[in-house]
Amino acid sequence: MSGHSRKLKFKAETKKVLDIVINSLYSHPDIFLRELISNSSDALDLLRFKMLTTPELDVDRKPRIDILPDEEKGNLTIRDNGIGMTGDEMAKELGTIARSGTGSFLEGLSAPDGEKTPEFIGQFGVGFYSIFMVADKVEVISRKMGSGEPGHRWTSTGHDTFTITEEEDIPEGTSVILHLKKDMDEYLKSYKLRELVRKYSDFISYPVYIKSDDDSDWEKEPVNSQKPIWTRSEDDVSDEEYNEFYRHLSFDSQEPLSRLVFHAEGTTEFYSLLFIPSLRTMDMLMPDYKTGVRLFIKKVMIEEEADELLPKYLRFIKGVVESSDLPLNISRETLQENRTVRTIRKALTGKVLGWFGDMLENDIDKYRIFFTNFGDMIKEGIYADMQHREELADLLLVWTSRSGDEQKSFRKLVEELPEGTERLYYITGTDRKELASSPYLESVGKSDATVLLFDSPVDEFMLQSLGEYRGMKLVSLLKEVDEEDLSDAEKAEKKNAEETFSGLLEYIMDQLGERVEAVRFSPRLKESPCILVSGRNDPGDMLRQMMRSMNQELPDAKKILELNPVHPVITTLQDLYDKDRSGDRLKDYVQILFDLGTVLAGARPDNPADFGRRITDLLK
Repeated sequence: MSGHSRKLKFKAETKKVLDIVINSLYSHPDIFLRELISNSSDALDLLRFKMLTTPELDVDRKPRIDILPDEEKGNLTIRDNGIGMTGDEMAKELGTIARSGTGSFLEGLSAPDGEKTPEFIGQFGVGFYSIFMVADKVEVISRKMGSGEPGHRWTSTGHDTFTITEEEDIPEGTSVILHLKKDMDEYLKSYKLRELVRKYSDFISYPVYIKSDDDSDWEKEPVNSQKPIWTRSEDDVSDEEYNEFYRHLSFDSQEPLSRLVFHAEGTTEFYSLLFIPSLRTMDMLMPDYKTGVRLFIKKVMIEEEADELLPKYLRFIKGVVESSDLPLNISRETLQENRTVRTIRKALTGKVLGWFGDMLENDIDKYRIFFTNFGDMIKEGIYADMQHREELADLLLVWTSRSGDEQKSFRKLVEELPEGTERLYYITGTDRKELASSPYLESVGKSDATVLLFDSPVDEFMLQSLGEYRGMKLVSLLKEVDEEDLSDAEKAEKKNAEETFSGLLEYIMDQLGERVEAVRFSPRLKESPCILVSGRNDPGDMLRQMMRSMNQELPDAKKILELNPVHPVITTLQDLYDKDRSGDRLKDYVQILFDLGTVLAGARPDNPADFGRRITDLLK
């Protein structure tokens, strides 16, 4: 008996998705069954959670998922006895793409490479709509458990509208009835359905039954193993099963780069199955990006984005963690303070960093891929996680002035340095090749010393937090030289230059005025006439740029102009100073010198036109 019926329109973004799904040819229509079984599993999870946390509920049912093909009618039904939906929930859940990211989904789904588009389904809450790849009409019959409301029937052909009709005599749970397209009758064959369930949904923790016409005992043996894949022995799970579970979990069409299966025993027991993606996505860099780790308690998913289980810098990790030591009704706020969760986080973080270290030690080619994608997040950990700082620093790959086109292990590089080395010199910038030929390398000798080259925006944060590594002080060549870093001979050379050119030094300082903090001689220059350096307490230009990208400002700091006391340019300036210190020529030379230092520092002069004019006059 039917009651009130209402006709509703799909939301605009949902309509776009449906148009693409219905009017496109896909190479993998099989995934519709995976998505529907996953939805049924979620509904059973919700019911189980409610039953366990609400003892007064008297529900006597064994959770199950049934797949019922009807070749005569051309229909395929996927049925569960889970929590069900009210009519309003149907309108909301089946008429709207609720999750954010619809624009990204549509962009990816509309991409020219049609072979990859099916893998986007499910990624932004649109998995349900994959049914219209195989069906030209769909009915959803459902009644909410314990709501006291009658059931409802949702009907749509996947075009502009859908209808929701109130009906009596509908059991609690949900049935999805697919009226299959004529060329999709293979999905009515029980052997095909069994193959798909075992391939995509074997890890679902509820029994999945498939009815076939010649099998009278179809309800006795479920098709899937039901044992969560993360609790099974690695020897019993194939690579393909792990990879399929990763795709189900992450909606990533690529295979994972690596996986970790970890079962912790002792005072706190938990299971975990974690994956490293093959590629970094742009959204991983966003401040509000959530971790991809799901938390299960007693086989019930409690939290889809459990960012309490790993530090934020490991947010790229995908996977599941299951514990039996936590209460099912624990809240998100309580999770953050729970002692068991803190124990799991500590053990899991240590295990994950050890996993990275093993990869670095035993599979350097794979580790290079990992570090290219996620190295910036390891660096983020160095300045965010004091407890694991040195352990994270051991995971760095670094460019050096002598490494060519291949990064080297930071730890191994340091272990190979001559005994007695006390300082590690580095420079930061945006172009590694420019850094490799920088005049700032002169102070340590371009051919002899190994200087670290850092070209990532997060490097300044990391280096200032690290300070030293394995007992060696990290020294920036972009900052003023520390007196204690000079040899006795260099100190004597500096003192002699300051006495010899004292008048010129004062003149240059007067001419540059507020543009510089100081002008001084430096014996570390060998070939260049000058360089601009930062004060020892200046956070640096790279850090300023990074903060600016985060809409935060660090005040600009004046640079120090360091001069090479033995360079012919300084001798020429001294001659001019002695002969015509009141003329314009010496003033122009000082301005050229400062602009030259700016260019050598990788920046542009304050006034490029004036710089060009002065150079032209000099050439004439």
